[in-house]
Amino acid sequence: MRAARRFLGRLIIILPIIIFSTLFGRGAFGDDCRKVVNILVLFDASGFMKEKDHYQILLRQMDLFGKAMPLTADGFFNIGLRHYGLKVGMGCNSTESILAIQPWDPERFINSFPKTVSYGTSAIAAGLRAAGDEIASANGKSIILLIGGGIDSCKADPIKTAEQICRNNPDVEIHTFQIGNSQDGTYFLKGIAQIGRGEYHNVAEFGSSAGWHAWMLKYWVKPCGGKSTPAPAGFNPILFDFNSFSVASKDPTTNAANRAALDAVAVALRQNPNIRVTLKGYSDGRGKPEQNLAIARKRAESVGQFLATMYGIPRSRIRVLAVAAGQQSASSPHAQDDRGSRRVEIELNQ
Repeated sequence: MRAARRFLGRLIIILPIIIFSTLFGRGAFGDDCRKVVNILVLFDASGFMKEKDHYQILLRQMDLFGKAMPLTADGFFNIGLRHYGLKVGMGCNSTESILAIQPWDPERFINSFPKTVSYGTSAIAAGLRAAGDEIASANGKSIILLIGGGIDSCKADPIKTAEQICRNNPDVEIHTFQIGNSQDGTYFLKGIAQIGRGEYHNVAEFGSSAGWHAWMLKYWVKPCGGKSTPAPAGFNPILFDFNSFSVASKDPTTNAANRAALDAVAVALRQNPNIRVTLKGYSDGRGKPEQNLAIARKRAESVGQFLATMYGIPRSRIRVLAVAAGQQSASSPHAQDDRGSRRVEIELNQ
């Protein structure tokens, strides 16, 4: 008994250090069931964006976008940037790639945006054509995010341009995000999204990184590739104390149940070397959405780290997802409190 207590005490001290190094190290776990590889952000830098601080709104949204990325998939996506309407004198050909599609780098992404905008011509159709060519040369499924006012000053029809892009690239999706409330802009951006098999939003809907995270989960991450099955009945969810992401609980019953579940998961993974495990982290919904997402992700990461460190499960067989606030787990032994919401659920995947 004393040996067990000493082991648990050491684990409580060491585990946060291991988790910290894992969270801030890149490529710690396998990818998060992604269904898209490449994202090209096409944004409006025309004269319209100088009005009513529209460009500052865009920069704010891209900051939230950047903060949502590591919560979503730890940088397993390629990101590119292209703008239209920045260069005065280029007229309806004013479009330029400023960040080639490449592995996600948050600092490079944010720093690539021009600090100020000019009074160039708004040419959505030209920007879309160039974005379509750029995406066509990338490998894997791709998405174009079109963010701006939605106004085309060149008497072109960007909806027809989007139709041509999708005809030439059947796997491409185009999603649009409007800044401001121009009626013409709404018409064009909704039409582009509809033709592009995507969604239209006004950026006013995204007030936090949690909003972007939810959108990314819907269109970038889920559904997972391969067949996914719930873990057997013997695999209870891993439950967590309040504001904690340690698998070692202060409650003896919970602590024993967590360890038994982890033992069972490890045995199943060892007996089935072709099976992978997906860990879905939840919070109890208290506090700000960003905090809930962060701790949900950390909980899934901590379970993955425990499986890798204590049982020797290869990290390539472990996938993690942050689902944030969740309802009580049906199999929770703590239905009377919030611990059943603070959990990591376990799924096995082929």
